[in-house]
Amino acid sequence: MDSNGRLILMAVHAHPDDETISMGGTLATYAAAHSATTDTYVITGTRGELGEIVIPERDTPEEHARLGETRMGEIAAAMAALGVTHFENLGFRDSGMVGDPGNDDPRCYHQHSTNDLDGTTEHLVRIIRRVKPDVIATYDDFGGYGHPDHIAAARVARRAWEVAGDPTWRPEAGPAWTPKKLYEVRTPDSQRDKVLALLESRGIESWWSEPKDATPEDLEKWRQWRAAMACPDDIITTRIDIARHLSAKRRAIQAHATQIKSDGPLLMLTEQDYLDLGAFEQYRLIDHRLATAPTFPESDLFAGLR
Repeated sequence: MDSNGRLILMAVHAHPDDETISMGGTLATYAAAHSATTDTYVITGTRGELGEIVIPERDTPEEHARLGETRMGEIAAAMAALGVTHFENLGFRDSGMVGDPGNDDPRCYHQHSTNDLDGTTEHLVRIIRRVKPDVIATYDDFGGYGHPDHIAAARVARRAWEVAGDPTWRPEAGPAWTPKKLYEVRTPDSQRDKVLALLESRGIESWWSEPKDATPEDLEKWRQWRAAMACPDDIITTRIDIARHLSAKRRAIQAHATQIKSDGPLLMLTEQDYLDLGAFEQYRLIDHRLATAPTFPESDLFAGLR
């Protein structure tokens, strides 16, 4: 809670654009521009300098050399669209996709979190102790889709949840602060299936579309990967209605222009499509420090704190 008595949500992500894709509507809901009782902080672990560039004419060595700087500009524009005024970067290097050479770079988020988890976590703990968030939201253990930096972000957020309130843990990182709720953002199976069915009915390929010409072995691996990207509906504890903020989320997605194709599935679907599919972002409460056990389902990440 901040000095004005507002409840604080801290979203812990890996790269610029992850925050908007997974929980942009939630961020807009709780951002200061939309509420006098809550506020939102976004933390990214890296600048995403090893990302692809989806605009063909900009996919050049020169653009890749400055991609980290470009993506920090994109997240600034996206946060403005969502009304989020507080966002910070931990300063670790992008690790690249699974199996990329960047995974082995000693500067990368993956290597830091694997080899020195507490040292990496201290960067986030310093911010938690300064900002004093009531709620932290991050990825599941699979990092949403298995990206090494997403897994690192989830690992670091969970460790920070454990130690930020312990005054004996690295006291030089600031006065202890104890967040009250820890969430992971999730995609339930039913939501995945509805979105996939709509995209396929329009001939739009997505990350969930079955790959063509794959070997049986590769196809089975891909099916296991797709299954891990979603979760059973019955583990969802919290659904945030983002219908009022779909246009803000769309503008924020468009701001991440180097990463998200204008003719890709995220922008090919209309606001009405999202309303028809159910305009919710969904979460699982994985730990809490509430005096009274929470009641599910929730429609507010701050349920039990207001």
